[in-house]
Amino acid sequence: MNTTINISLPAAMYADMKKALVKRRYTSVSELIREAIRTVLYPSKVTVNGFTPEFEEQVLAASRSSRKDDIVWNGKGSFTDFVLKHAKKRSR
Repeated sequence: MNTTINISLPAAMYADMKKALVKRRYTSVSELIREAIRTVLYPSKVTVNGFTPEFEEQVLAASRSSRKDDIVWNGKGSFTDFVLKHAKKRSR
């Protein structure tokens, strides 16, 4: 079950939030706010890429044992952005 809340923001902060939606490819303001809250409440449970440390380590381990034609993330930048950028190349 979800709970709905109302918050007040300065206009400049709301404008910055709207820019972040596009830049970081959030699907909604709610998604951005939930991620921000998770990083405050559970800082050791979620990485900058939005994954648990265990899952991110599995991704990195898999990248160290890549096959010839694999597209490999080097651990720099956002993993989500990397996947979105390379998904189209992989599906062709």
